[in-house]
Order: sequence, then structure tokens, then C-alpha cells
Amino acid sequence: MEEALLKEYVMEMKNGDMSRFNDFYELTKRSIFYNIYALSKHHETSEDLLQDTYMKFLKELPNIDVNKSIGGYLMVISRNLTLDYFKKNNRLMEFDDDVHGDEHHHNVDYDLLLNRIKGILKDKEFEIFVLHAVNDYTFEEIAKLKHRPLGTILWSYNNAIKKIQKELADEIN
Repeated sequence: MEEALLKEYVMEMKNGDMSRFNDFYELTKRSIFYNIYALSKHHETSEDLLQDTYMKFLKELPNIDVNKSIGGYLMVISRNLTLDYFKKNNRLMEFDDDVHGDEHHHNVDYDLLLNRIKGILKDKEFEIFVLHAVNDYTFEEIAKLKHRPLGTILWSYNNAIKKIQKELADEIN
């Protein structure tokens, strides 16, 4: 995510100009969706929680500090809403076998691959993998977001890659 552009959009929205919200949404939705999907493992639930994330963001807009990471703020909102959803509904965050037969769903292969990778990795490894490989966050940004040392993030990511390579080697060859 382009943080400087996000801050510009947020300043405009805070000043009452909502005309750039669609641009803001388009720039951030993919990262936020896959942040939620990393936890929920369910496409439809992730879509619902994505919308909830932006509703909460708009509600909190007057209180948002533009000197802090806007992308990080969205990630924290989406993570908290996802965790709250599962606590409230008393559901387990498990691998979802449903392939989501929605005719409009054009990312089935991508979702299947992510589900396969999710089955290989521990939850924390999968979150770091998604943040870096899918959402293009730098390791430094992930370390700040997760409140973990950079070395720990790098170690977890490298461990995840080794596990994925080992498990998928037979399927690729």
C-alpha cells in the first residue's frame, strides 16, 4: 500500500471530501481482504468482514491520526473484527473445505492455493506469509504491525517458505 497516498486520501475524507473514498478502497481492499482471509479461511465471511472493516474505519475517521500508518490501522481493525466475529459466534477458525461455487468468484485457484498453504503453516507463520507474499508488506512493516523483532519475522517467514517448498515439492515436480 502506498502510505503517502493513503494519508492524503484520509486527510481529504477527514475534511469532508468523500469523493476519493472509492480510490482509497480500491488501493487497500486486496490487502485487507487477505489479512481477514488469513484468519477466517472462508471467502464469504472475509467479504462480510471486509465491509465491516471499512464501516468501522469510516465511523472512526475523525479520530484517525494521519501521522501513523493508515494501512496498519486498517490491518488492526480487520484483525480485531475478525477475532471478535469468531468469539461472538463461538466458531473455530478452521480450514474451510467449501470451494465457494460462486460463479462470479474468479480467484478459486488462488484461494485453493492459500488454503493448501494454510494447512502447511502454523497460524502466525501464515499471517506473516500473507502479509509479505500477498499484501506486499515489507518485513519491517510486518515487525511494527505485529510488535515483534525484525529477526523473528524474518525467521518465521523463511521457516514458512521452507515448509511450503518441502510440502509442495512433490506436487510441483
